Amino acid sequence: MLSIRLMQSADLPAVIKLQDRCYATELFEPADVVVSRFKNCAETCWVALYQDKLWGYLFTYPSLAGKIGALAEEFRPVAAADCLYLHDMAVSSDARGQGVARALLEQAQHYASTQQFRTLALVAVQNSSSYWQQQGFEPLTETTPEQQLLLASYIGQQAQYLQKIL
Repeated sequence: MLSIRLMQSADLPAVIKLQDRCYATELFEPADVVVSRFKNCAETCWVALYQDKLWGYLFTYPSLAGKIGALAEEFRPVAAADCLYLHDMAVSSDARGQGVARALLEQAQHYASTQQFRTLALVAVQNSSSYWQQQGFEPLTETTPEQQLLLASYIGQQAQYLQKIL
C-alpha cells in the first residue's frame, strides 16, 4: 500500500538518486542544495513509499503567489505566505501510473489548506504543463521582466509558472 509521510534526513540519499534519474542534466541541482532545502523546510517535504521503497518525493515551501523560485536557489520561506510553492516533484519510473503524483499533490493541497494558503504554485519543466493544467493549475497570464528572468534560469526548458487557486 502506498503511504505518504514527511521526508526524513535518512531519505535524502534516495531522494537525490531519484532526482538524478528523473531530471534532464540542465535541471540538475547539487546534493548540498537539496539537503539545505530539506533542513529549511522539512515540514513541507514529503515522500511516497511503497513497501519501504521510495516511489516519489515532493519539495515545497511557503511563499507568495507570483514569486518564482530560480533553479538551484535556496528556499526562502516567507513569514506572511499566501501560497505553497511546489518546487520539485519526482516519481520513480517503477511507480508511474500508480497515483503517486496525485497522492503527493493531495498531501500538499491538504497542508496548504490547513495553513490557509490561497494558492499552490510551481514552475512546470520537461513538458509537464499539460499534466499540471489537468490538475487545475493555470498559467500566469502576464509575467514581469523579473519573473521572465527567473523562468529563464531553467536553461533548455520552456519553463512556465502555473498556479492553482484553492
